[in-house]
Amino acid sequence: MKAFLIFRLGRILLVYLQEEIDDEQVVELLRELSRKVRTSRARAVIVDLSDVEVMDTYLAENIQRLATTMSLFRAEVVVAGLGAHAISALKAFDMSFGSDLHFALDAEQALSKLGCRIIEVGS
Repeated sequence: MKAFLIFRLGRILLVYLQEEIDDEQVVELLRELSRKVRTSRARAVIVDLSDVEVMDTYLAENIQRLATTMSLFRAEVVVAGLGAHAISALKAFDMSFGSDLHFALDAEQALSKLGCRIIEVGS
């Protein structure tokens, strides 16, 4: 089973990361996402980590690498859905993400940070 899914929302790509992702799958994600950003001319990438409960240094460093790579394509990166355990781990690792990476509580807030208006239909 693939550890990630990539959805296109206009010029925004939504990456859904499942809980378990190994080293090879991280490399595959970076490769596939780079190709999709380039071919779709995406202006932003949202990385949804809502199902990731365990954040290790390897995953944190690769999220930073993803943000740096996407900045070369002039695409913003917003990480959404970090749980309390993951945030605690990031603080414990003393990770510094720099200006290439932004954070949101969920995908809806990430879209809002990117300037998208969300219209509820049928409410």
